[in-house]
Amino acid sequence: MLNWSHLPAIKPKYLAITQFIKQAIQNGDLLPGQRLPAERELATLLHVDRSTVTRALLDLAAVGILVKKRGSGTFVAQLPHVNQLANKVNWQAFLENTTATRHATYQRKLAKARTTATVPLIDAAANELPTNLIPQLGTLTLDWQGFLTAQQQEERTGYLPLMQTINRYHTARQQFTLDRQSLIITGGAQQALLLILNSLLQPGDAVAFVTPSYFSASAVFSAAGVRAYTIPTTTLGLDLTALETAIIKHRIKLLILNPTLQNPTGRILPLAERQAILALCQRYQVAIVEDDVFGWLVDRDIAVPPFKALAPDNVIYISSLSKLLGSNTRIGWIVAPQAIGERIRQVQKNLDLVPSLLAQVMADHALNSPEFSLGVTQLTTQLAQRRQNVTAILRQLRPDWHFVTPLGGFYLWVTQADRNVFEHLLEQHLLVTPGPIYGADRSAFRFNFAGLDYRQQRLLIQRLS
Repeated sequence: MLNWSHLPAIKPKYLAITQFIKQAIQNGDLLPGQRLPAERELATLLHVDRSTVTRALLDLAAVGILVKKRGSGTFVAQLPHVNQLANKVNWQAFLENTTATRHATYQRKLAKARTTATVPLIDAAANELPTNLIPQLGTLTLDWQGFLTAQQQEERTGYLPLMQTINRYHTARQQFTLDRQSLIITGGAQQALLLILNSLLQPGDAVAFVTPSYFSASAVFSAAGVRAYTIPTTTLGLDLTALETAIIKHRIKLLILNPTLQNPTGRILPLAERQAILALCQRYQVAIVEDDVFGWLVDRDIAVPPFKALAPDNVIYISSLSKLLGSNTRIGWIVAPQAIGERIRQVQKNLDLVPSLLAQVMADHALNSPEFSLGVTQLTTQLAQRRQNVTAILRQLRPDWHFVTPLGGFYLWVTQADRNVFEHLLEQHLLVTPGPIYGADRSAFRFNFAGLDYRQQRLLIQRLS
């Protein structure tokens, strides 16, 4: 009987499995037509994750060594071509493991609805603000001589005036200071997260984030080669017991949080919950990455200190301008302890991911515009009015839709009983973002109310009546 526990000392593990099976076939330990143990059983026998077994079997099936039969299992081919594996890449394995592929059906349906609609759409599936709500900052001018001068002010970690502006912003909001910290300008929040993962982790390392979360739809984890685990929430917030179990079982290196106006739920973690999470992570030496892209949209009266302010040496902070000035702004930043910041800066340079100087200069002009503060105030006021109107409409016309009205931002997280709600709303020309994109089931969805002006609100009433 074949002893599955004697894998060759090859890394990564899926290559060790493919080599082991090839050798077993050549030695006659696995015969043509023989059925292999089920993937779950193999994972137990080999002491690896099931995904590792799946990858190995897909590679072998792609080159004709194994045959996968739906409902029956995996078998050795009748004429296995053992010598072909090194000569052929299984491109299908790459395609099947991408986040984009898993959610492609939803994205295609949304894109098709937007491009082929013959009646007015209610697009509550948008990821950002509508153009008419983005703060109007007047004319941002920059002459050539001024741009040449700006080039002389570019530091290793970004455009110096922009870095000074961001520092003043965090100080003015009494969030944190940059004492013994590094500030690094990036090409947005997603790029910032990718830089952090590539700087601090090795392929195969593990991170965790709360579900539901927009991190579930992010490709940065697969791009960095890290394993991502989700932590559920309870009625009291993040499940600390589940987090502790994951930390121990999977050796979690980073906990990635979006604690202020969390996407998609709109939740703001209260101070006590933040302190409890910090205490647990400090006990196990788990660093926290705090994504604070919605921090601009929180009124100071209800603002909770960011994780970075509570434990500056244990937290890497990310923010950006995308939720305020539009996703094409492509300017974000990282605030990290100095030693970590230096590592991130070096990786950023090696990967040539330094953002455009022109974009940094324009961002600095925008943040220093006389109209900026007023524009943000007007934006939050308009969002609050639309939130109030839309939630009133939904509570009246869809009492079976359950949601907690957020204290800011522009998303509602809705749960209800219909598992086909995405398709049913699509038939009514009402677009929402389905729950599976965020790691939830099909009965949940995210509703972006930011684009629903008075005319769209009247249209919403007609569609739901």
